[in-house]
Amino acid sequence: MGIDAIGLGEQDLNYGLAFLREMIDKHDLPFTNANVRDIGTGELILPAYLIFERGGIKFGVVSVLDPAKKIITMSEKDDTFQVDDPVAVLRELVPRLREKVQTVILLGHLGDSLTDTVVKEVKGIDISVTGHSFRNTTTERILDNTMMLCASHEGQYLGDADIFLRPDDGKVMAISVEVTPLDEKVADDEAVLAKIEDFKKRLTEFKEAKRAAYPRDFGSSRETFLSDRSCKGCHEEAWTTYVQSGHMRAFATLRNKGQHFEPDCLVCHTTGYQYKNGYSDEPPNNRLINVQCEACHGYGTEHTRDGKYAARAEDSCVVCHDKKNSPEFDYVSYWEKIKH
Repeated sequence: MGIDAIGLGEQDLNYGLAFLREMIDKHDLPFTNANVRDIGTGELILPAYLIFERGGIKFGVVSVLDPAKKIITMSEKDDTFQVDDPVAVLRELVPRLREKVQTVILLGHLGDSLTDTVVKEVKGIDISVTGHSFRNTTTERILDNTMMLCASHEGQYLGDADIFLRPDDGKVMAISVEVTPLDEKVADDEAVLAKIEDFKKRLTEFKEAKRAAYPRDFGSSRETFLSDRSCKGCHEEAWTTYVQSGHMRAFATLRNKGQHFEPDCLVCHTTGYQYKNGYSDEPPNNRLINVQCEACHGYGTEHTRDGKYAARAEDSCVVCHDKKNSPEFDYVSYWEKIKH
């Protein structure tokens, strides 16, 4: 696509640093970032800036990431990163960059307010392009001699800025901004659309194949999981214990790692995954996230009052707390954590 620079975003590290570097090498992707370091080495994971020349003017592009943006990796190896203060980094870096170029461009994954703070605190930035914004900059906006640009999130808009630069020193003299929504008025590219449809088809087949390893062989289609809220009315004390337990956060741990569509994980982090009418990612059964009461006690519609409903819970523990997934499991000590 003729891209000169890509500012690192936290989601670019979703599959780990090794994968990102593999993609950079394979597709010659011009990534840059000046404030994300590998904790293990203390080194920046990418070039701090990029320099290129267009129309006789040298441009320097620098990118920073908001330290508040959580980096979540889904690789087997949990990469850990240090995100330095963007203001401190740019105060030191921009003057050095200006010695080499005429026009400095900031690609900031910072959001609106932090971008404004950076531009006010760091002198020498000619053009700032804001990431993590939910608003478009559709007219000329100048902040402390910096031209502010933004096309909003999720690739839903295309921003185009025609900029007149003074040839001798690269100073921005005039700018015309246009933001185009990429909605239904923009015709699909047939070749790209065919690739997307093919990908969706293969993704569905892939997910169905993985799901097939955990068929819904258990239970009865006549029974229903009622969800934990139905238990609260009569068992409020037990329900209070549950909401304070790790069982209540079981699905969140998957979501935080980007694993909340993986059958291997969902079978133990949801309720009734292998049961008829159990968890699925479609409504209404998507309400059965987490290890709810019925994950241990069974269908709510089977609720009995002869003691058997509670007794069956103990046997259910070892289904997920087995040697592979929970090698240190001991029923007596673990029970104390959720005793009710």
